Amino acid sequence: MQIANKITPAVIQAATAMLSPYVPEISPTGLIAALKEYNAKDIKAAEEKPYTRAEVANLLGLSIQSINRMLNRGILKRIHVGQRAVRIAPKSVRAILEGNINREGK
Repeated sequence: MQIANKITPAVIQAATAMLSPYVPEISPTGLIAALKEYNAKDIKAAEEKPYTRAEVANLLGLSIQSINRMLNRGILKRIHVGQRAVRIAPKSVRAILEGNINREGK
């Protein structure tokens, strides 16, 4: 869920008023903080999902064959999700994207 940056004070007040019977301790600032925290969790959960080979190939601008070579060399970490199904650990992809590991594994 994407939260718009400019929620008007009137909308926050109305939402707070509607939620107060169910959450008596709610305040406008508490509601905004909860929305921001929820959005951050949503983004983090999406980032931590294991990737498919095609997703990693798209992210890195490489072919699936290159991704397979990187998996075989240990540059990318394999996650087995079934007998034959493989996903790729987001941490290993992030290391390449951040420049901590190059595509040759150095």
